[in-house]
Amino acid sequence: KKYPEYVLSRLPVVMADDDMAHLYLAQLLYISYLMKLLNIPRKLLKNKKTNFPNTPLLVIESIHRRFTSQGMVDGKVRTTMSGKERNQLLSHILALTLIVDKYCVPITPLSADTGIKFRDLCESYKSMGCSINKLKSANTTDNIVAVLKLPIKLPSVILRKGGRKGGRTKN
Repeated sequence: KKYPEYVLSRLPVVMADDDMAHLYLAQLLYISYLMKLLNIPRKLLKNKKTNFPNTPLLVIESIHRRFTSQGMVDGKVRTTMSGKERNQLLSHILALTLIVDKYCVPITPLSADTGIKFRDLCESYKSMGCSINKLKSANTTDNIVAVLKLPIKLPSVILRKGGRKGGRTKN
């Protein structure tokens, strides 16, 4: 399959916004590149050009530089993606989906495209400050969305001073 289902499902929505369509289309294309990288088996990470056919080399290099590591093993250059880099890649994908979908993202298509469990995606969105809501129209998981309410209200930080156990909160 050439493009992720999430990207294909968002095209009609994006095209409805005449003023921002070009920006959203660029973001959807970038999301498709990031999803492609996320789904590449570890052994095939080094094949940059074959993994991203018809993609500008500058884009491929930029994505690889940001989300993979290279090192020498047995005299050969190895390209790897650590767990931290994979989480960073997923976070970028989720953040971009929030922007494209105007802060209300259907989770099911992303789960299918990324190969990440639905529950894990929900937790990832929650860690970004989203709430998980069920749309009233149906009972299926297709209508479960991650919603980011703006402005984001972060939890208060507990400061501890010296050896006191009480601590005080800072808002």
